Amino acid sequence: MNEHKSNREGMETVRCPSVRGFKSHPPHQICTQELSAFLSYLLCKKQLKPATIKRKVKALKSLIRHGVNLSDPEEVQRFLNEVNWSHGTKNIVVDSYNDFLEMKGFPLKLKAYRREHNLPFIPSEEEINQLISACSRKVAVFLILLKETGVRPIEAWRLKFTDIDINTSTVKVKAAKYSRSRILKVSRQTLNNLLSLKRESEYVFSPSGREERFPEEIEHFSRNFCKQRKRIAEKLGNPRLLRISLKTFRHWKATMEYIRTKDIVHVKELLGHVCIQNTMKYVHIANAISQNQDRFICKAAKNSEEASKLIEAGFEYVCTTPEGVMLFRKPK
Repeated sequence: MNEHKSNREGMETVRCPSVRGFKSHPPHQICTQELSAFLSYLLCKKQLKPATIKRKVKALKSLIRHGVNLSDPEEVQRFLNEVNWSHGTKNIVVDSYNDFLEMKGFPLKLKAYRREHNLPFIPSEEEINQLISACSRKVAVFLILLKETGVRPIEAWRLKFTDIDINTSTVKVKAAKYSRSRILKVSRQTLNNLLSLKRESEYVFSPSGREERFPEEIEHFSRNFCKQRKRIAEKLGNPRLLRISLKTFRHWKATMEYIRTKDIVHVKELLGHVCIQNTMKYVHIANAISQNQDRFICKAAKNSEEASKLIEAGFEYVCTTPEGVMLFRKPK
Protein backbone atom coordinates (compact mmCIF):
# COMPACT_ATOMS: atom_id res chain seq x y z
CA MET A 1 0.00 0.00 0.00
CA ASN A 2 1.28 3.41 -0.91
CA GLU A 3 1.85 5.83 1.91
CA HIS A 4 -1.31 7.80 2.50
CA LYS A 5 -0.84 11.55 2.63
CA SER A 6 -2.66 13.34 5.42
CA ASN A 7 -4.81 16.31 4.50
CA ARG A 8 -3.93 17.95 7.79
CA GLU A 9 -0.77 19.96 8.05
CA GLY A 10 1.86 18.54 10.37
CA MET A 11 0.13 15.16 10.81
CA GLU A 12 2.52 12.23 10.66
CA THR A 13 1.61 9.43 8.25
CA VAL A 14 2.54 5.81 8.95
CA ARG A 15 2.76 3.11 6.31
CA CYS A 16 0.78 -0.08 6.85
CA PRO A 17 2.18 -3.28 5.28
CA SER A 18 -0.12 -5.08 2.87
CA VAL A 19 -1.98 -8.07 4.28
CA ARG A 20 -2.79 -11.32 2.51
CA GLY A 21 -5.29 -13.81 3.82
CA PHE A 22 -7.05 -11.36 6.14
CA LYS A 23 -10.70 -11.77 5.19
CA SER A 24 -12.64 -8.52 5.26
CA HIS A 25 -16.08 -8.34 6.89
CA PRO A 26 -18.53 -5.48 7.27
CA PRO A 27 -18.13 -3.67 10.63
CA HIS A 28 -21.59 -4.66 11.90
CA GLN A 29 -20.69 -8.36 11.66
CA ILE A 30 -17.75 -8.07 14.05
CA CYS A 31 -18.93 -5.49 16.60
CA THR A 32 -20.47 -7.62 19.34
CA GLN A 33 -18.84 -10.97 18.66
CA GLU A 34 -15.30 -9.73 18.08
CA LEU A 35 -15.31 -7.28 21.00
CA SER A 36 -16.53 -10.04 23.30
CA ALA A 37 -13.79 -12.35 22.01
CA PHE A 38 -11.22 -9.56 22.40
CA LEU A 39 -12.26 -8.96 26.01
CA SER A 40 -11.96 -12.68 26.77
CA TYR A 41 -8.56 -12.78 25.06
CA LEU A 42 -7.23 -9.90 27.17
CA LEU A 43 -8.57 -11.42 30.38
CA CYS A 44 -7.09 -14.86 29.67
CA LYS A 45 -3.90 -14.19 27.72
CA LYS A 46 -2.65 -10.84 28.94
CA GLN A 47 -1.49 -9.89 32.43
CA LEU A 48 -3.16 -6.50 32.45
CA LYS A 49 -4.90 -4.38 35.02
CA PRO A 50 -8.70 -4.04 34.68
CA ALA A 51 -8.36 -0.34 33.80
CA THR A 52 -5.94 -1.19 30.97
CA ILE A 53 -8.26 -3.85 29.58
CA LYS A 54 -11.16 -1.41 29.70
CA ARG A 55 -9.08 1.20 27.85
CA LYS A 56 -8.13 -1.27 25.10
CA VAL A 57 -11.73 -2.38 24.52
CA LYS A 58 -12.83 1.26 24.55
CA ALA A 59 -10.21 2.06 21.87
CA LEU A 60 -11.62 -0.58 19.52
CA LYS A 61 -15.16 0.61 20.24
CA SER A 62 -14.04 4.08 19.19
CA LEU A 63 -12.82 2.74 15.85
CA ILE A 64 -16.12 0.96 15.27
CA ARG A 65 -18.07 4.08 16.25
CA HIS A 66 -16.22 5.98 13.51
CA GLY A 67 -17.21 3.32 10.99
CA VAL A 68 -13.78 1.70 10.71
CA ASN A 69 -13.68 -1.97 9.67
CA LEU A 70 -11.47 -3.80 12.19
CA SER A 71 -11.01 -6.64 9.72
CA ASP A 72 -9.09 -4.32 7.39
CA PRO A 73 -5.73 -3.16 8.88
CA GLU A 74 -5.15 -0.83 5.92
CA GLU A 75 -8.44 0.94 6.61
CA VAL A 76 -7.52 1.26 10.29
CA GLN A 77 -4.15 2.75 9.34
CA ARG A 78 -5.76 5.19 6.89
CA PHE A 79 -8.19 6.35 9.53
CA LEU A 80 -5.44 6.92 12.12
CA ASN A 81 -3.36 8.87 9.59
CA GLU A 82 -6.26 11.22 8.87
CA VAL A 83 -8.05 11.63 12.20
CA ASN A 84 -7.24 14.70 14.29
CA TRP A 85 -6.17 12.88 17.46
CA SER A 86 -2.99 13.38 19.46
CA HIS A 87 -0.19 10.91 18.82
CA GLY A 88 -0.56 9.64 22.38
CA THR A 89 -4.21 8.75 21.76
CA LYS A 90 -3.32 7.15 18.43
CA ASN A 91 -0.68 5.00 20.11
CA ILE A 92 -3.27 3.72 22.60
CA VAL A 93 -5.43 2.68 19.65
CA VAL A 94 -2.45 1.15 17.81
CA ASP A 95 -1.45 -0.87 20.87
CA SER A 96 -5.03 -2.09 21.33
CA TYR A 97 -5.46 -2.97 17.67
CA ASN A 98 -2.16 -4.85 17.63
CA ASP A 99 -3.52 -7.04 20.43
CA PHE A 100 -6.62 -7.58 18.30
CA LEU A 101 -4.44 -8.68 15.34
CA GLU A 102 -2.49 -10.98 17.66
CA MET A 103 -5.75 -12.53 18.82
CA LYS A 104 -6.69 -13.17 15.19
CA GLY A 105 -3.36 -14.94 14.68
CA PHE A 106 -1.74 -12.45 12.30
CA PRO A 107 1.92 -11.43 12.78
CA LEU A 108 1.24 -7.96 11.37
CA LYS A 109 1.64 -5.03 13.77
CA LEU A 110 0.90 -1.37 13.11
CA LYS A 111 3.77 0.99 13.90
CA ALA A 112 3.51 3.43 16.77
CA TYR A 113 3.42 7.16 16.13
CA ARG A 114 6.23 9.40 17.29
CA ARG A 115 5.15 10.88 20.60
CA GLU A 116 4.60 14.61 20.84
CA HIS A 117 6.33 16.13 23.85
CA ASN A 118 3.97 18.90 24.97
CA LEU A 119 4.68 20.80 28.15
CA PRO A 120 1.88 20.78 30.73
CA PHE A 121 -0.15 23.86 31.62
CA ILE A 122 0.99 25.47 34.90
CA PRO A 123 -1.56 27.87 36.44
CA SER A 124 -0.78 30.41 39.12
CA GLU A 125 -1.28 29.48 42.76
CA GLU A 126 -3.95 32.15 42.98
CA GLU A 127 -5.94 30.43 40.22
CA ILE A 128 -5.58 27.06 41.92
CA ASN A 129 -6.73 28.50 45.25
CA GLN A 130 -9.71 30.21 43.60
CA LEU A 131 -10.77 26.92 42.08
CA ILE A 132 -10.35 24.95 45.31
CA SER A 133 -12.19 27.48 47.46
CA ALA A 134 -15.27 27.41 45.22
CA CYS A 135 -15.55 23.60 44.93
CA SER A 136 -17.71 21.38 47.10
CA ARG A 137 -16.11 20.16 50.33
CA LYS A 138 -15.07 16.64 49.28
CA VAL A 139 -13.72 17.85 45.93
CA ALA A 140 -11.87 20.70 47.64
CA VAL A 141 -10.18 18.36 50.15
CA PHE A 142 -9.17 16.05 47.30
CA LEU A 143 -7.67 18.96 45.34
CA ILE A 144 -5.81 20.29 48.38
CA LEU A 145 -4.22 16.86 48.86
CA LEU A 146 -3.13 16.85 45.20
CA LYS A 147 -1.74 20.37 45.54
CA GLU A 148 0.26 19.70 48.71
CA THR A 149 1.68 16.30 47.76
CA GLY A 150 1.74 16.10 43.94
CA VAL A 151 0.30 12.57 44.02
CA ARG A 152 -1.59 11.15 41.06
CA PRO A 153 -5.41 11.24 41.30
CA ILE A 154 -5.59 7.43 41.47
CA GLU A 155 -2.96 7.44 44.26
CA ALA A 156 -5.07 9.89 46.25
CA TRP A 157 -8.15 7.72 45.63
CA ARG A 158 -6.30 4.72 47.10
CA LEU A 159 -5.62 6.55 50.36
CA LYS A 160 -6.96 4.77 53.44
CA PHE A 161 -7.69 6.34 56.81
CA THR A 162 -5.05 4.00 58.25
CA ASP A 163 -2.47 5.57 55.86
CA ILE A 164 -2.79 8.88 57.71
CA ASP A 165 -0.32 9.37 60.54
CA ILE A 166 -1.54 12.02 62.96
CA ASN A 167 1.69 12.12 64.99
CA THR A 168 3.96 12.92 62.03
CA SER A 169 1.36 14.69 59.81
CA THR A 170 2.16 12.38 56.92
CA VAL A 171 0.26 10.22 54.45
CA LYS A 172 1.44 6.90 53.03
CA VAL A 173 1.01 6.81 49.25
CA LYS A 174 0.56 3.54 47.40
CA ALA A 175 2.30 3.94 44.05
CA ALA A 176 0.57 3.75 40.67
CA LYS A 177 1.98 3.23 37.17
CA TYR A 178 4.82 1.06 38.51
CA SER A 179 6.41 4.01 40.30
CA ARG A 180 7.57 4.13 43.92
CA SER A 181 5.42 4.27 47.04
CA ARG A 182 6.30 7.08 49.43
CA ILE A 183 5.44 8.87 52.67
CA LEU A 184 4.65 12.57 52.21
CA LYS A 185 4.20 15.47 54.59
CA VAL A 186 0.91 17.38 54.71
CA SER A 187 -0.18 20.40 56.71
CA ARG A 188 -2.08 19.96 59.94
CA GLN A 189 -5.12 21.65 58.39
CA THR A 190 -5.15 19.22 55.47
CA LEU A 191 -4.76 16.34 57.90
CA ASN A 192 -7.79 17.51 59.85
CA ASN A 193 -9.79 17.97 56.65
CA LEU A 194 -9.01 14.40 55.55
CA LEU A 195 -10.00 12.93 58.90
CA SER A 196 -13.24 14.93 59.02
CA LEU A 197 -14.63 13.46 55.80
CA LYS A 198 -17.55 11.06 56.09
CA ARG A 199 -16.31 7.47 56.51
CA GLU A 200 -18.16 5.47 53.89
CA SER A 201 -15.44 2.80 53.71
CA GLU A 202 -11.86 2.22 54.85
CA TYR A 203 -10.79 4.55 52.03
CA VAL A 204 -10.87 8.32 52.47
CA PHE A 205 -12.49 9.15 49.13
CA SER A 206 -13.84 5.90 47.65
CA PRO A 207 -17.50 5.33 48.64
CA SER A 208 -17.47 1.64 47.72
CA GLY A 209 -14.06 0.63 49.08
CA ARG A 210 -13.67 -1.79 46.16
CA GLU A 211 -10.45 -1.36 44.20
CA GLU A 212 -11.88 -2.86 41.03
CA ARG A 213 -14.32 0.06 40.92
CA PHE A 214 -11.70 2.78 41.45
CA PRO A 215 -11.24 3.66 37.74
CA GLU A 216 -15.01 4.03 37.33
CA GLU A 217 -15.28 6.12 40.52
CA ILE A 218 -12.39 8.37 39.49
CA GLU A 219 -14.05 8.93 36.10
CA HIS A 220 -17.30 9.91 37.79
CA PHE A 221 -15.44 12.14 40.27
CA SER A 222 -13.57 13.80 37.40
CA ARG A 223 -16.82 14.60 35.57
CA ASN A 224 -18.19 16.17 38.74
CA PHE A 225 -15.00 18.23 39.08
CA CYS A 226 -15.28 19.41 35.46
CA LYS A 227 -18.86 20.58 36.02
CA GLN A 228 -17.81 22.59 39.08
CA ARG A 229 -14.75 23.95 37.24
CA LYS A 230 -16.90 25.19 34.36
CA ARG A 231 -19.29 26.94 36.73
CA ILE A 232 -16.42 28.60 38.62
CA ALA A 233 -14.62 29.69 35.43
CA GLU A 234 -17.79 31.33 34.13
CA LYS A 235 -18.50 33.01 37.45
CA LEU A 236 -14.95 34.42 37.76
CA GLY A 237 -14.64 35.17 34.06
CA ASN A 238 -11.34 33.27 33.84
CA PRO A 239 -11.25 30.68 30.99
CA ARG A 240 -7.75 29.61 32.10
CA LEU A 241 -9.40 27.65 34.92
CA LEU A 242 -10.89 25.31 32.29
CA ARG A 243 -7.35 24.12 31.51
CA ILE A 244 -6.83 22.87 35.07
CA SER A 245 -7.33 19.10 35.22
CA LEU A 246 -6.78 16.74 38.14
CA LYS A 247 -3.30 16.00 36.74
CA THR A 248 -2.46 19.72 36.64
CA PHE A 249 -1.98 19.76 40.41
CA ARG A 250 0.84 17.21 40.11
CA HIS A 251 2.55 19.27 37.40
CA TRP A 252 2.14 22.44 39.46
CA LYS A 253 3.58 20.88 42.63
CA ALA A 254 6.60 19.45 40.81
CA THR A 255 7.35 22.79 39.14
CA MET A 256 6.96 24.85 42.31
CA GLU A 257 9.01 22.36 44.32
CA TYR A 258 11.90 22.62 41.88
CA ILE A 259 11.70 26.42 41.95
CA ARG A 260 11.86 26.26 45.74
CA THR A 261 14.66 23.69 46.13
CA LYS A 262 16.52 23.54 42.78
CA ASP A 263 16.93 19.83 43.63
CA ILE A 264 15.78 17.57 40.79
CA VAL A 265 16.46 14.40 42.81
CA HIS A 266 14.17 15.70 45.57
CA VAL A 267 11.40 16.34 43.02
CA LYS A 268 11.94 12.87 41.53
CA GLU A 269 11.49 11.24 44.94
CA LEU A 270 8.48 13.43 45.69
CA LEU A 271 6.73 12.28 42.51
CA GLY A 272 7.80 8.66 42.92
CA HIS A 273 9.47 8.55 39.50
CA VAL A 274 11.71 5.57 38.78
CA CYS A 275 13.53 7.32 35.92
CA ILE A 276 14.79 10.88 36.41
CA GLN A 277 14.19 11.60 32.71
CA ASN A 278 10.48 11.78 33.51
CA THR A 279 11.25 14.54 36.01
CA MET A 280 13.56 16.64 33.84
CA LYS A 281 10.75 18.42 31.99
CA TYR A 282 9.92 20.34 35.16
CA VAL A 283 13.37 21.92 35.15
CA HIS A 284 12.63 23.70 31.86
CA ILE A 285 9.19 24.80 33.03
CA ALA A 286 10.50 26.03 36.39
CA ASN A 287 13.35 28.00 34.80
CA ALA A 288 10.95 29.66 32.36
CA ILE A 289 8.56 30.63 35.15
CA SER A 290 11.38 31.89 37.39
CA GLN A 291 12.67 34.18 34.66
CA ASN A 292 9.24 35.80 34.32
CA GLN A 293 8.68 36.26 38.04
CA ASP A 294 9.87 39.58 39.38
CA ARG A 295 7.47 39.90 42.30
CA PHE A 296 7.19 38.00 45.56
CA ILE A 297 4.77 37.75 48.42
CA CYS A 298 6.74 38.60 51.56
CA LYS A 299 5.82 37.56 55.11
CA ALA A 300 7.43 38.00 58.50
CA ALA A 301 7.48 35.56 61.43
CA LYS A 302 8.24 36.50 65.02
CA ASN A 303 8.47 32.96 66.38
CA SER A 304 8.91 29.34 65.33
CA GLU A 305 5.16 28.68 65.24
CA GLU A 306 4.55 31.46 62.74
CA ALA A 307 7.59 30.37 60.72
CA SER A 308 6.30 26.77 60.56
CA LYS A 309 2.95 27.92 59.20
CA LEU A 310 4.66 29.98 56.49
CA ILE A 311 6.87 27.06 55.46
CA GLU A 312 3.81 24.78 55.27
CA ALA A 313 2.20 27.42 53.02
CA GLY A 314 5.15 27.21 50.62
CA PHE A 315 7.15 30.25 51.74
CA GLU A 316 10.95 30.21 51.50
CA TYR A 317 13.14 31.52 54.34
CA VAL A 318 15.25 34.55 53.31
CA CYS A 319 16.95 35.96 56.39
CA THR A 320 16.54 37.15 59.98
CA THR A 321 16.59 40.86 60.80
CA PRO A 322 18.69 42.32 63.66
CA GLU A 323 15.44 42.58 65.62
CA GLY A 324 15.01 38.78 65.38
CA VAL A 325 12.18 38.82 62.82
CA MET A 326 12.38 36.03 60.22
CA LEU A 327 11.55 37.03 56.63
CA PHE A 328 10.01 34.65 54.10
CA ARG A 329 8.96 34.93 50.47
CA LYS A 330 7.31 32.99 47.65
CA PRO A 331 6.58 33.94 44.03
CA LYS A 332 3.18 35.47 43.28
